[in-house]
Amino acid sequence: MLISMLERHRVSVLIGLAALAGLTVVYLSTLQTIINGSDHYFMIDVGETQIVLNVWGTLHATGYPHYVMSGALLVTLLRALGVDPATAPGVVSLIWGLLALGLIYALAARLTNRPLLAGLMVVVYGLTRTIWIHHVIAEIYTLTLVFLSGLLLIALWPGPVRGRLYWLALIGGAGVAHHRSIAMAIPALVYAAWSQLTQPLRAVPRRLIVCGLLGVLGFIPYLYLMLRAQAGAAWVYGEPETLAGLWDQFIGREAERFIGAPETAAGILANAALINEVLTTDVGLVGIALGVAGLAAGLRAPHLRRAAIAFSLSGGAAYLFHIFLYTDVLSALILAITLSLAFGWLFAADRLLAWLERHSVRALSLGRAATGFAALAAVFALNAHNRPFIEALTTDPTGLETIALARTAPPGSTLMLAWGPRHFAVGFARDVLGELPGLRLVDHKADYAALLDDGPLVTPWYTFYNQPLSWWEARLGGPVYLNAAAPELVEIAREPVLLQAAPPVGPAWAAPNAVQLSCSDERLILTIDWAAPRTPPRDLNVFVHLIDADGTLLAQDDRAAPVYGWRPLTSWLPNERVRDSYALPRLADAEQIRFGLYAIAEDGTFDNLLIETLPAVCTGGDEHAHGSTTEPR
Repeated sequence: MLISMLERHRVSVLIGLAALAGLTVVYLSTLQTIINGSDHYFMIDVGETQIVLNVWGTLHATGYPHYVMSGALLVTLLRALGVDPATAPGVVSLIWGLLALGLIYALAARLTNRPLLAGLMVVVYGLTRTIWIHHVIAEIYTLTLVFLSGLLLIALWPGPVRGRLYWLALIGGAGVAHHRSIAMAIPALVYAAWSQLTQPLRAVPRRLIVCGLLGVLGFIPYLYLMLRAQAGAAWVYGEPETLAGLWDQFIGREAERFIGAPETAAGILANAALINEVLTTDVGLVGIALGVAGLAAGLRAPHLRRAAIAFSLSGGAAYLFHIFLYTDVLSALILAITLSLAFGWLFAADRLLAWLERHSVRALSLGRAATGFAALAAVFALNAHNRPFIEALTTDPTGLETIALARTAPPGSTLMLAWGPRHFAVGFARDVLGELPGLRLVDHKADYAALLDDGPLVTPWYTFYNQPLSWWEARLGGPVYLNAAAPELVEIAREPVLLQAAPPVGPAWAAPNAVQLSCSDERLILTIDWAAPRTPPRDLNVFVHLIDADGTLLAQDDRAAPVYGWRPLTSWLPNERVRDSYALPRLADAEQIRFGLYAIAEDGTFDNLLIETLPAVCTGGDEHAHGSTTEPR
């Protein structure tokens, strides 16, 4: 009998390990190995996390000190083993995620005594979108799942667990300190541990006091935020070195805009539609229906009833909170809901096989085969549905492109990138990789007037879609003048650059001797200092064409106005130099660069008002200035 039990346990362990090994292969094939660039809501904080775990910094509110301390330690160990600094934070998520899935498997196998069925459930659940993505990016949510699954395992484990109530209090306190969403599991945990709490009744006050003290211990790691800020860590969010700043981090004050009951029925319906859309994307309508039906079926089985009620309470509390008290997508709540649905799948399959067992061996064999086939079909469907989406997020090159752009910033300049993935990418290059020496990186909340006193202030051309010229003028308290600092970079100045000698008379033209061609291995960069003797009466478009010996167009960099469309001609001052930069590919058969200004007639035709040409000649990576040949029209 003992040998039989040991054999069953060994088989169960092997099945669990096989399930986790299969998922590990899938996860590693999509693991993020570059600095993040995606701005999808899954990814918005990933770049910040990649920095913080490498430099022992602090994260945005609520700070997540348990995750940061453990993650930074793991990243330090992984880097010592040769793992790349951009990859290591994602591996941390993978480690926590596999631990969570292992706990889920252990509980599933113990509740049903069907390890193969539990393994299939874990594999299918592991390939749902929210689970999969958080195993392969640097985010806090797989550790959140460790806390949630660990608490449910302790609360629902059949048979006695020594100190069950106190373990729940200790781990639960740490879990809530890590992420407040763990509080959604409290009704389920209280239900599952009610007998340990209330028997005998006279011991309830003492138990509550002990549980409260154990729970409070989980919040002690918040001191990490204050200590790291006081130590001058490279990347600290907010002002946790002060009690007021630490309190803001602790309560997550900046997230208050997402929390609260919608004021109208339409708002509630919008919340419901939002979360239902996410759940449908994650597990499908069939997965939702099967999960709910399985939880209901579990209520009718004595050995599953307690777990079915607990998972209904856990997932139900997260779902209702999301609809009635939260107005954005919170992955921690989604994970709690889909975990409950996954156990619903398990209970549905368990009840089906139990029913077939009461009929015939043949029916049971067919049922097992059908269950396996359904799980396999789900695996293939989820892989086909989620893999392209996840690969697109984890390989998004925007972060790398932004770092390359930052390298072109003028020496001693300040680069403004609004808080978000692009800002994090440059911060990673500066603070983790040690690149971009001398570059000051600021976000959209900086004191730009003070920064301009210390050197050039530059920002990417696309910044002005969210922070338009009027925004900059309000921040600087007066007019702002834009010029290109490099391809795709715009310099912001409070004073215009006026030419000492007036440019030639014309509708608008380049200042004398102010056309330069610089070359790299891959690009031709044309710099033009536009100017006009007086403010042009109308706006014109810019064309910049790369042509071959036959006059065939090879590439172009046309714009609605100079400086990426942000300096229309009617905004120019008399004799103001307006510098612009245009990038073209370096091609072997390129012969000339033709550029100028044109208007679009009412019939849609182009009227070239000014044409210039210069040879597309470069030698190595050196820079060259070329005179241009005018072709007036």
